[in-house]
Amino acid sequence: MKIQKIFYACVIAIAGLLSVGSISSFANNSGNTQYTFNFPSGTNVDYTDPRPKYDSTSAWMKLKDLSGFATNPSYTASVVKENYSNFSKTWYYTFSKSNINQGVYLSNHAYEDNGYGVKVRIKAVGDGNNSFYGSGDWSPDSI
Repeated sequence: MKIQKIFYACVIAIAGLLSVGSISSFANNSGNTQYTFNFPSGTNVDYTDPRPKYDSTSAWMKLKDLSGFATNPSYTASVVKENYSNFSKTWYYTFSKSNINQGVYLSNHAYEDNGYGVKVRIKAVGDGNNSFYGSGDWSPDSI
């Protein structure tokens, strides 16, 4: 009886250790990095600096400020490769003043196409209005 109790205690302890290890390996949430997209008159594309992506979760970004001379500025964002090209599947998200301080998850196929550690950027395409900028935070891994 005593051996059986010790055996069950060991099994429970090992299961607990394995579950903690799997949680920490699943949670690859990279820290947030600040970005600023500048759209001076005549320029409508800007990019974040590249960052490595470690899992298949969506990227994440939060617009904190959208200012300038445009009346209703907006831009469309997507996740792209470090070399500025698209992945096998691309989703597009429009950001305007109505999105300020809202976290948005950006679907992408970065991890599926290129695996662990692939470097990604956020591509932003301005709406072509007068000069404006958008700034906030982003992360290549969201969860």
